[in-house]
Amino acid sequence: MIEIDIEELQRRDMPEKVELRLRQVKFNMEDEIKADALVVTNLPNIRYLTNFSGSAATLFIASDAVYFVTDDRYEEQVKLELFRLPNMRVFITRDPWALVKDGTILKDIESIAFEADKMSYYEAVQLRNLVKPIKMKPASRPVELYTLAKTPEEIGYIETACQTAEKVYEIIKPMIKVGAMENDLAAEITYQGRKLGSEADAFDVIFVSGERGALVHGKPSNKRIESGDIVLMDFGCVINGFVSDISRTVAVEKATDDQKQMYKLLYAAQQKAIEGIRPGANGKNIDALARDMIAAAGYGEYFQHSLGHGIGLVEHEAPILTHRMTDQIIPEHCALAVEPGVYLPNKYGMRVEDDVLVIKGGTRLLTHALPELEIVG
Repeated sequence: MIEIDIEELQRRDMPEKVELRLRQVKFNMEDEIKADALVVTNLPNIRYLTNFSGSAATLFIASDAVYFVTDDRYEEQVKLELFRLPNMRVFITRDPWALVKDGTILKDIESIAFEADKMSYYEAVQLRNLVKPIKMKPASRPVELYTLAKTPEEIGYIETACQTAEKVYEIIKPMIKVGAMENDLAAEITYQGRKLGSEADAFDVIFVSGERGALVHGKPSNKRIESGDIVLMDFGCVINGFVSDISRTVAVEKATDDQKQMYKLLYAAQQKAIEGIRPGANGKNIDALARDMIAAAGYGEYFQHSLGHGIGLVEHEAPILTHRMTDQIIPEHCALAVEPGVYLPNKYGMRVEDDVLVIKGGTRLLTHALPELEIVG
């Protein structure tokens, strides 16, 4: 075990909003969960609080200190990345819980809360047996509630990821032609994203055409595009860990009047929902703005997924815009993907998805789908 002197860390001062997150997490830990400490193992949550981007870390939060633990692969990386959190100690070891067991950290405590939706029951039981008589207390989303609102720096990364995705789409459009293969074009989306600076795909690229468009999350195949196909693509880029998520729908060479009208319906439903978004709005009510319009047109049963979701370090974050939940409150400075879609079996699927930033009194568009169905090829 090695403890890194805090002075060895690059002076990367903690943004004001990250400091607020940490205070909120501590307050919730003490007053709501009623635990003496919280262990965070979910890597995106650790990154939201510390800026660490590696693949292995454990964060212990107490009322008077923060303990960051990672292994020897990241000894130099932590010196470059970590925010200087108040009263932080940094340890390099492959057994973070040994620090608790031997009393190096968290001395004289009675309980440790853990992320119940991230840690398995088996693991929690094993840890409880390891650190007895300390109690392990399950906590529901003890960090996520305070990471929905993004810092100015995080918003900047999301904006760049959105701009990058839109550039990729403009490059890909001329390649969507009769005879092109879904798999090839999906790979091209990934390749062009990398060329433009994306670190990775935000999620597996969806690229489906014709009848395969009715597969809501269909994987690209060896199917070749035909004249008259509706092509649906869904992808995102990653900048400094933060993602974008857009869907674009086009027609190849020609489109029927019904298809054009369907696209206009989805775009109108999306715009109505976006116009209703503001800080404090309930995700269920925003979902209803789009869903009711689509249902009134006779396609309600073919809109099978939620209207949208938050984006950040993870491509699907809270708040969720859905008719299935009533507790999804949208905060200011939250980034959302809004994506109404209709999927007609044996015909085609369409989805219109844009990313927006929630600001005082409404939203600011981060991406810009066209109001009418584009015809390519």
